[in-house]
Amino acid sequence: MNDLDMLLSIIENPTRRKILEALVREPNYPLQLSKDLQMSQQAIMKHLKVLEDSELVRSHSEESDCGGPNRKLYVPVSEFTIIVDLGPGLFNAEIVTPEDSDRLDERAEPPIELQEQTSEKDFKEVTVRLKGSVLSIDRELENLHAKRASLIRLKEKTLEMARRFVEKNVENYQVRRIVYESIKKPSLGPQEIGRELGIRDEMVLDILEEFDETGGKHDGREE
Repeated sequence: MNDLDMLLSIIENPTRRKILEALVREPNYPLQLSKDLQMSQQAIMKHLKVLEDSELVRSHSEESDCGGPNRKLYVPVSEFTIIVDLGPGLFNAEIVTPEDSDRLDERAEPPIELQEQTSEKDFKEVTVRLKGSVLSIDRELENLHAKRASLIRLKEKTLEMARRFVEKNVENYQVRRIVYESIKKPSLGPQEIGRELGIRDEMVLDILEEFDETGGKHDGREE
């Protein structure tokens, strides 16, 4: 499986999603997770093993407060976004990580500094400021989502236009696949298109060279 397949197979489980949500809120122990999620500790441990084997969480031993054997504390360690776009003329599924960004936003640091200990009055004031900061971020994210949705609709219409154009001008099915893929993913080279479609590199290269020379007209000969 590639990373996307692996991650989808892991987080499709609702219990594992609940565990991740709980650990993001606060690193925790299997016993406490079993109480919070109202599941057996054995079941929680099985899910934690899957998450740890997939490097989504990490554990380390800590001494027990009650003087018993050491216990494992689990913390989330992975950071990614899964994007799935599906429409009548578009399908895209990808993973985006911070490393994929050329430059992180300068505002990626929290807008205020906190002291670990504070008075009750200061605590209330800081809480209000934090809520305001999160609300502002949520609104900006909503604006980005709206803009992205608009671009996705534009891309879908453009790809539908490309599909109709290629289908009308190219009779050979495999040629249509190659030409359309080159339009849909213009950053891919012939070898990458070949891997995407499961077609020989040489055939992809020949088709794309002919496409460039003839403007997309082909004689319709089947392979």
